[in-house]
Order: sequence, then structure tokens, then C-alpha cells
Amino acid sequence: MSEAAQTALVQRLLRDFSVLTGAEFGPDDDYFAMGLVNSLRALELVAYLERTFEFEVEIEDLDLDNFRTVHRAAAFVTRKAGARADGVGEPAVGTGTAG
Repeated sequence: MSEAAQTALVQRLLRDFSVLTGAEFGPDDDYFAMGLVNSLRALELVAYLERTFEFEVEIEDLDLDNFRTVHRAAAFVTRKAGARADGVGEPAVGTGTAG
């Protein structure tokens, strides 16, 4: 993924995760440690990623470190999108909404 596409992805996730959590934070802020995300909200974030970027989060992917910050979530999206069987390496950054 190009640097511009990665930056756009991070900005999109910041915007959408802020809507989902009802709070503003930076790309490296741990929204779990900040108390903004509990187990139910974490499932909502995972479902959002699956729905928006059209991949399935497997049980082995459910490591908190994949989702703890926006930068980590963006890296996870990039890895999952690159691993999809259809060969599409970059997620559709400009589409979809948070909810």
C-alpha cells in the first residue's frame, strides 16, 4: 500500500472510530486503555472492519494488539486485505461509513 493510501486509511479509521466511540483521539492513542472501548464495543469495531473492508476476522486475528490503536488497526486492515484470496492488495479507502 502506498504511503498516501496508508495515510488516507488512518484518517478514515480515526474519523470512523471516533464516531463509534463517541470520542476524539490520535492514531497512536490506546482507546482500550483510555476506557473508550469495552468488550462489546471491541466487537463492534471488528464487525465494522469486516463489513467495510470486506474480509473476515478469524479467531486467531482476535489479538487485542491488532486493534488497540488506529495505526495498529490500519496495519491489520492492510495485512488482511493483502492476504485476501482474490488478490486485491489495497482496501477501498474512500468508501463506506461508520455505521
